[in-house]
Amino acid sequence: MSEATLTKPAAAQSISRLRVPEVEELPTGLQKQIADLTRQLGYTPNWLRALAIGGAHTERFVDYLLPLLDRNSGLLTYADRELLATVASGENGCSYCRLNHAGSLGEALGDRRLGTRIALDYREVRELTQRQRVLSEFASKLSLHPNEVTDADIEGLRALGLSDEEIFEAVHVVSSFAAANRFTIFLQVTPDDQFFG
Repeated sequence: MSEATLTKPAAAQSISRLRVPEVEELPTGLQKQIADLTRQLGYTPNWLRALAIGGAHTERFVDYLLPLLDRNSGLLTYADRELLATVASGENGCSYCRLNHAGSLGEALGDRRLGTRIALDYREVRELTQRQRVLSEFASKLSLHPNEVTDADIEGLRALGLSDEEIFEAVHVVSSFAAANRFTIFLQVTPDDQFFG
């Protein structure tokens, strides 16, 4: 099995259940996305290498997904969006995304231990603020039981001071992670070594 990577691991390992194409095989836009993310992170994440088999579909998905978690944009704070992504990933049972976003959430909160505890199970974290608890419960419900989201849930978000536009952005984050989680679960993407450092 060949693996597309700009930063090849020392020992080749399988990172996906499907073939991982070489970077040179990919659409130019996707090659640029891989190069940009590699430059930003200092390594090429396995999720992007594995999903690259989707070619132009993956390019469009990455164009949609990454801006939702851009530190410098968005209506909700970066920490709010990482919280939503982390809880959704946990509820969807995606070990790769849970590990990935535990670290990102920990950085956003300034507390890596708290980020990891939330990723394991936000319900067991007594220190959550009211805002974090309500957002976590919303991400959980929308992930697991979307038909059960009620007007009362929306009012709970409004009570935190969220505008309707911010609420819809929260839905975008949770919903996009429903897709991302299913891709990585199906492909059984191997967690990056960097998650454990």
